[in-house]
Amino acid sequence: MAIKQILVHQLEQNPESNALTTTTGHLLPPTPALEAMLDDLLQTYNKKQDKRYGQFSEEPESSFPSELNQYLNDELTFEEMTVHTLSQISDKLGEAGALGGGYVLFADYQQGLTRYLILCMLNSNISVTVTEDLSIQDCAYLDTGKMSLACRINVTEWQGNTNSGRYLSFLRPRGGRRLSDVFQEALGCSETSGSKEEADTLVKAVKDFASEAPSLENHKEVSRQVYDFCQTKVDEGDALTLEELTGYLSESGSDEFARFVNTRDYDMTTPMAPEKRTLTKLVRYTGRSKGLTLAFDAELLGTQVHYDETSDQLVIKGVPEKLKEQLKGQ
Repeated sequence: MAIKQILVHQLEQNPESNALTTTTGHLLPPTPALEAMLDDLLQTYNKKQDKRYGQFSEEPESSFPSELNQYLNDELTFEEMTVHTLSQISDKLGEAGALGGGYVLFADYQQGLTRYLILCMLNSNISVTVTEDLSIQDCAYLDTGKMSLACRINVTEWQGNTNSGRYLSFLRPRGGRRLSDVFQEALGCSETSGSKEEADTLVKAVKDFASEAPSLENHKEVSRQVYDFCQTKVDEGDALTLEELTGYLSESGSDEFARFVNTRDYDMTTPMAPEKRTLTKLVRYTGRSKGLTLAFDAELLGTQVHYDETSDQLVIKGVPEKLKEQLKGQ
């Protein structure tokens, strides 16, 4: 990863007017420490669940898309572009009554052959440190492990394929849909898909394929391979295509997958970045009712775990030792 430009601005709540005020930052020189911080932040972003995907609206109320384009064409400086964007974010959050403030980080960086711009809202936290004279004192730090709002633009894809509909990704925090919508409005974003919906579609397609394809010897192994492949891609922050997944599966004799999906009405978005939590359905069975929670690996069904649909009974062989000890003590 190579940082091209990076800076941090601040949004603060004015206690007298109950409005947001802005404090603008300045360009930061890339250092190993700064690169490590951004790398840590990106890993956190990649692992966030239920991200949404989209593109810039055709007629956005926000000037951000055009100003980003001006920056990329050297018609605006990075500072000018980010200050204008900060003002729009502040105005939109203020109109929605979403006060509280925080830091807004902007970073233009290159990863491999792909150029990205990420902007996210972060907060600072207080911790303690030991000083040179061995006394203990409070210290503030930027909490990159938590971000309430964030958006990442795949600049390379946006410039090379404006019709892709997936060059933007942004967070949809639990219980924060309105806040996320306001953030998208400030940036001129239009949502096209979501990681959870993509994962649900992929899980259904894989399970149908594994149960119907006559050439497969080990249906469960296909689900495990899809799960492992997708996990790796999501952890790296990369989208995956149907062609890539089919190519990976073809090594184990399952090259029919793409043909299977294309002849069915799955409405599968590609490329996709399916949610990791939902993908777990490929390799694990879970269920919960009042007073009862069960979870076990899919490979155990039919060997260590047996389900009798007629009697609605689940039989488990080889009860875990700690559970067995608890049961014996009753």
